[in-house]
Amino acid sequence: MIRRTITLLLAVVMLGTLVGGGRSAVAEETEFANHPAIGSWMVASDPGDAEYASRLITLSADSSAFFVSGYATTGVGTWEPAGDTSANLTFTVVGHGPGSIVIRASIDVAPDGQSFTGTFTNEFVFDPAGGGTSGEIGPGSIEGTRFAAEAPGTPVASFEEFFAAPSATPEATPAP
Repeated sequence: MIRRTITLLLAVVMLGTLVGGGRSAVAEETEFANHPAIGSWMVASDPGDAEYASRLITLSADSSAFFVSGYATTGVGTWEPAGDTSANLTFTVVGHGPGSIVIRASIDVAPDGQSFTGTFTNEFVFDPAGGGTSGEIGPGSIEGTRFAAEAPGTPVASFEEFFAAPSATPEATPAP
């Protein structure tokens, strides 16, 4: 099942590369390169699921966008500036069946560039061959916090210590 999902995801990425190949990547990167939305973000949504509240989103200078949720689902998409500090995002999430989910969002990056707020909708595509959709459902709200690069700190234990097998105790040893 995982192999099929990965193969389908790779096919979608390759198709997107072929279809979008006629556009000038250099022109896009120049237009997007200084936009404050570029980067990696920890995102929470409302409505959301408290068990899987955080999502990870990366927006790249080439207009590509990637999304991973606590449900172990991945979305691939694109984004574009909607203003100096705002952007529109679209992700497609492919599930285990024939359908998919299209997530559309609009975000506004804060003046300090370290967070954003926005709204989103979901559209459930029941049959990619044209069998119908739910239409856009929402809106919901989202908040994002930019990831910061961090150098390693002072370790409290080595990997060997942390992952060491537990010691056997006489109580844990079965009687002969």
